[in-house]
This record gives sequence, C-alpha cells and structure tokens, in this order.
Amino acid sequence: MQTKTMIQSQANVLRITEIQKGNVIKMVEKDYSGTKILFGVVTDLMNSGENTFIQLLLFERSYGDIKGKVKIYSGDEDLALFPATVEEVKNDMGAVLPELQKKVEKAKEDLANQIHALEEAESFISGETAKKLTEASFVELTMPEYAAEKKAKQIAAIKEA
Repeated sequence: MQTKTMIQSQANVLRITEIQKGNVIKMVEKDYSGTKILFGVVTDLMNSGENTFIQLLLFERSYGDIKGKVKIYSGDEDLALFPATVEEVKNDMGAVLPELQKKVEKAKEDLANQIHALEEAESFISGETAKKLTEASFVELTMPEYAAEKKAKQIAAIKEA
C-alpha cells in the first residue's frame, strides 16, 4: 500500500482559498536532503497583471536552532502551502526557544570576553598598560654565592633542630 493512499484515507484536504499579507502558513519543501516543513508568514503579494509573486518569511526548526529566510516565489511555481495556526507554530518551534536563549547568552558572554581582550590588547599596544607596569624586585647571585647561601641556610636549620 502506498503512503499516499493511507494518508488520503485519513486526512482531510486543506486548500488555501484566499491569501493575504500576514497569513501564517505551513510549507512543505523538498530538497536534496529530503522533505521538511517550514512555518512562515506572507510578507508581500505582488501582481503586475501578467506576473505574480509571493514573498514569504520562512522559519525552519532543526536540532536546537531556528533559521529564518526570506524567499520570493513566482506565481508559476507549484508550492505546497497549507494553512497554519499560531498555536501550531508555538507547539512546533516553542521547544527550541530555551536552547536558542542559552546560545544567545553564551554568544553574549563570548563577545564580552573578546571586547575585553581587544581593549586590553589596544591598551598594551598603545603603551597605556606599560605606564601601569612595574618591574619585579630581584637579587642576582653568582653560583658560588648561591651555594654559600644555601649551605648557610642548611647549617642554620641543623642548629635550630
């Protein structure tokens, strides 16, 4: 039995009879990777008398992400458009929002770190950081002096014990 036959026996036929700017739609799109469902909004309808076009703002959900794109289709193209409700959009794409919010917060944090690193690098290169730098204090000993100092510390440690 073909899948088409099973679907036709159970699903009602849905046809958009009138389309306007602002309508929420569901679109089935086929490409090299398979068939997918996109939700969208009609953003423009254009008619020159001979040529017609529809502009859609489409959203695709995929693995914790939502990608948006604007596409224009000519009236000659065969599109699989179906009516959709705002509730359908919420149910389908709403689960992705928390993941997207986490990604945005992480990106903000990364950007803040990069901005700070850039400011520090600019300050260092311009010489501002150099004005704040100090040199570490140190004592320079020759190897014989170091050996004598080490031996004196060992003798002092033995006497204290």
